[in-house]
Amino acid sequence: MTSPKNTYTPGLDVIAFAVIAISFALRYWFVDSGQLNLVQDEAQYWDWIRRPQLSYYSKGPLIAWVITLWCKVFGSTELGVRFGAIIGMTGIQTALYIGISRVWREYRLAVYALCILATMPLLNGLGIMMTTDNPLILCWTVAFFALSAATRNRPDHTPSNWPFIILAVCLALGILAKYMMLAFLGLGFVYALILQFRGQLPRRFWGRFLLASAIGTAVGMLPILLWNMQNDWVGFKHVAKLSAGKDKPFSPRIGPFFEMFGAQIGLFAPWWFVFICMGGWSAIKKSVIGPIGSFDEKYRHRLQATLFFWPLWLIITFWSIKSHTEANWTAVSFMGAAILGGLALRNWWTNPARSTGGKTLLAGTAAAMTLIIFLSPLIPLPAEYNLTNRLKGWEDLGQEVQRVIDASDVDPSRVFVFSDLYDITSEIAFYTPGQPLAYCAWIHDRRMNQYDIWPGPNEGKVGWDAVLVREWNFEEPPAAVKEMFDSFEEPVWFNIKAGDDTIRQFTIQVCKGYNGVWPKNNSGRY
Repeated sequence: MTSPKNTYTPGLDVIAFAVIAISFALRYWFVDSGQLNLVQDEAQYWDWIRRPQLSYYSKGPLIAWVITLWCKVFGSTELGVRFGAIIGMTGIQTALYIGISRVWREYRLAVYALCILATMPLLNGLGIMMTTDNPLILCWTVAFFALSAATRNRPDHTPSNWPFIILAVCLALGILAKYMMLAFLGLGFVYALILQFRGQLPRRFWGRFLLASAIGTAVGMLPILLWNMQNDWVGFKHVAKLSAGKDKPFSPRIGPFFEMFGAQIGLFAPWWFVFICMGGWSAIKKSVIGPIGSFDEKYRHRLQATLFFWPLWLIITFWSIKSHTEANWTAVSFMGAAILGGLALRNWWTNPARSTGGKTLLAGTAAAMTLIIFLSPLIPLPAEYNLTNRLKGWEDLGQEVQRVIDASDVDPSRVFVFSDLYDITSEIAFYTPGQPLAYCAWIHDRRMNQYDIWPGPNEGKVGWDAVLVREWNFEEPPAAVKEMFDSFEEPVWFNIKAGDDTIRQFTIQVCKGYNGVWPKNNSGRY
C-alpha cells in the first residue's frame, strides 16, 4: 500500500518544473545584468582556455572545456564564462529531482529536497559563478543515483549495465573537474560493503562496479597524470600541500574551526541546517542503529544519503582544527544534505498539527533570503559588511590600465601587462580592452600558480614596454622589477570604490624597455 506521503500526482512534476525554471531565470538574469564582475578564479579558468593543456596546476581540464563551449556561443564575456554554471545548476536540480522521484520513487520527498537545494545560499552562489564545484556536484549527483539503481535488490530483477556505464562516465568527468570525485569511490565502496553484509546487494554487482570504477578512474586520471609527469608533479604537490597544511607542530585552531562551522551554517541557511540535522539523525537511527530486519528499500536510501553527507562534511569541517580549510570544500556533501533535510521537512510540513502561519513563515524566509542573495550587489551596505564588494570594480581597473597605456608615449601594440599575483593577473587579462595575454611575475615569496608554468614575456617580447599592476599604493617598483626594465613612468594610484567607500587600492605603472629578465623563484610553495 502506498503511503499518502509518497503518492505520485502530475502536480508534483509541475511544482518541480516551476522551481527549476524560476531558479534558472533568476540566475540568468543575475549574470546577464552584469551586477558582479568575475571572481578571480573564474577569470583564471577563462584564461586557461586560451592556452589549452591536458590539465592545469590546481584542477583538471573539465572547467576549461565547459567555459570554452559557452564562450563559443556567447563570446568571451561574463555570460559566456558563467553560463556553464547557470545550466549546470539546472542539471543538478533536475538530477536530484529525477533521482529521488524516478529512481527512488519517493515522489513527494523529491519536491521537498528540491526546494531545499534551490534555496541553499552556497548552491545559489555556485549557480552563478563558474567554479569547479558546479560540474563536480552535477557528476556526483548523477553518479549517486546511478549507484542507487545499480544496488537495487529485487528477487525478480538484476540491474542492467546502464547504471554502471553512467557511473563510469560520471567518475571520469568528475575527476576531470576536481580530485574530490575520488572520494565518491570510497563512499560508494563502503555503502556497497554494508549492503553486502546485510544481504542486500543484487547479483553480479561487484564485478561490474569494480570495472566501472577502474575505467572511470583511469579515463579521468590519464590526462592529469600525463600533464603532471611533464610538469614535475606540481598539481599533486599542490593538492598534497593544501591537504597537509603548514609544516608546524599540531596546535588546535579553535577560532578557525568556529569560523568554518559558522560559515557552514550560513551556506546551508540556518533553518535548513536545523532540518538537515533532524533528518540526518533520524536517518542514522533508522538505517545504521536500527534493527537489520527493517532494512527495506527506503532505509537503504537513508543509509546512502547518510554516508554521502555526514562523513565527508564532518571530516572536512573538523579538519579546520588542524589546517586551513575553505568553506566550499564541503560542497559535494550538500546534495546528501538536501535529501536528509527534505526528509525532516516533509515530516514537519505534513504534520496535521503544523500551523499555516509556521509554514508560511518558513517558506517566506527561504524565498526572501534567496531573493536577497540575487539582489545583494544592489543593497547599499557599508563596505566592511558587503561580501560582494570583492567582485566589483575589476572592469574599472581594466579600463584604467588601458587609459594609462593610452596616456603614455609607448606603442600600444608593443605593451604587455603583468602583476605579481595570479588573481590580479587573471582579472586584468579579462577586463583590459582587447583581453591581452597577461603575466604573473614571481617577484616575492608566494605560492606557485598556473602562470608560472606558462612561458613568460622573455619569449618574444624583449624590447617591449609593459604595465605593472599591484595591489595597494607604492611609490617605487620592486627591486626585482627594476632589474627587468630600463626606466619607469610615475605610478598611478587607482582606487576601486563602492559609493564613498574605498574597496581596494592599486598601483599602475608603465615600465619601459623590457630586457628579457623574468624571475623564476622555485620557493617550494605549492
